Amino acid sequence: DRYTLNIPPLVNDAEAGIITINGEVQRPGDYVFSRDDTLHDIIERAGGLTSVAYPLGSIFTREGLKDQQRATNKMLANQLDQAVLQLSQSDREGAADQISAVLSYAEQLRLQDVTGRLSVNILMRERSSPVYLQSGDTLTVPKRPSHISVIGSVQNDTAVSYRNDKALLDYVQAAGGYTKIACVISADLGALGRLRPNLKITFEMVTEKEAKQALEAKSARLRALMP
Repeated sequence: DRYTLNIPPLVNDAEAGIITINGEVQRPGDYVFSRDDTLHDIIERAGGLTSVAYPLGSIFTREGLKDQQRATNKMLANQLDQAVLQLSQSDREGAADQISAVLSYAEQLRLQDVTGRLSVNILMRERSSPVYLQSGDTLTVPKRPSHISVIGSVQNDTAVSYRNDKALLDYVQAAGGYTKIACVISADLGALGRLRPNLKITFEMVTEKEAKQALEAKSARLRALMP
């Protein structure tokens, strides 16, 4: 009789790579991690966070994600190029301007810097979904901010002193309020004021009638909760 014996290669669990931890941890620096180590394991090895750390503003980056982001940008740019071919066959007024704008945006996508940022919660260790590491990962934990920078679609860009009892709208009002393009309907102000770093939101244009209907619907829900 003939038998086959398969011997698997040796798996080295002792060392898998190096992660860099910067900022507000007790012992920042480069840490060697094993195959089963998680991000929270390394944070504990670094002595944990300092008393002035701002974990909600932490930035975790991964080199492998940069390659994925570049590939995504390239794919989107190629799709825009295909859209230009369709526009070039159109006889609509202003098609030439649209083609120029689309080509410009496609080129911006190809040249755009990528961050490789991955959203993580360093405050809570989730046993069901641990953050395993890859060599080259970097975690930066910032210091708790003493001021908030308010820039963009507000009346006046400014910096406002940070206080725990202030909400988002307090800082916006200190900058003179939103410009017209940044108006948020009253029904959504509460949700917007509770946003935290690393959360992604999108805005949708609505009519004045739709904004009033949303506010009336919210008021009705609140009244229904009252005894």
